[in-house]
Amino acid sequence: MDNEYIVKTVLHAGSEVINFVPGTKVIFHFRTTKCDSDKTVIDDSRTMGNPMELILGKKFKLEVWEAIVQKMALNEVACFKVHKSLVTTYPFVSKTLREAGKPQSQKRSHHCCGVTLQNEGIGYADLDELIKYPQDLEFTIELVKVVLPNEYEKESWQMTENEKLESIPHLKEKGNALFREKKHDSASEIYAKAIGILEQLMLAEKPNDDEWLSLNRMKIPLLLNYAQCKLLNKEYYSVIEHCTTVLKTEP
Repeated sequence: MDNEYIVKTVLHAGSEVINFVPGTKVIFHFRTTKCDSDKTVIDDSRTMGNPMELILGKKFKLEVWEAIVQKMALNEVACFKVHKSLVTTYPFVSKTLREAGKPQSQKRSHHCCGVTLQNEGIGYADLDELIKYPQDLEFTIELVKVVLPNEYEKESWQMTENEKLESIPHLKEKGNALFREKKHDSASEIYAKAIGILEQLMLAEKPNDDEWLSLNRMKIPLLLNYAQCKLLNKEYYSVIEHCTTVLKTEP
């Protein structure tokens, strides 16, 4: 961390030093303030309702947040004064966080064109000011939770291709276990997740090549299991659709 560009002040010592690795999930509260005499608050996760969740190593738009949280211990509270050159993307991150979970009708439109952006902004006066007049910012961070990669179930977008492939048998078995417990809705969700992952992998292959055919063969029993769940729930159109897909492969 460059002392000239990022200045850290510990406000409350942490309880545990963490060995951060790529894929670690960090959960933290943050308060963003200007470096003016009033310490004008721009954002506060506690008023937004939820702490921030970040997966390290996934090219988050505001790279400096990845850097500073890795300099913290669990439960530590620290203030970081950050040079304006490192926070140029903050207004766009802030807009996304402010509008998370809101219906489209409540989101404020903005334009990507540089000239239009300067003239019309992104829909929030305080963020528009930061775009027009870049300035140093202070982030007060409380690191509330750290989850290592092997301690949580990854979403498919977080997985490598090998991890996606390796997840299929586990998902199939999980779906089968739920089916045996007569939890047909839950089982169908798991089967659908596995089918979706396989279809993502198939998109990277040429149709009817060996790899594509191998992935398609893995998909067939999952489609049949999914159709069985839908049959038991009397969702007949879905059953016909998926059984037709199977018959195209194995008439």
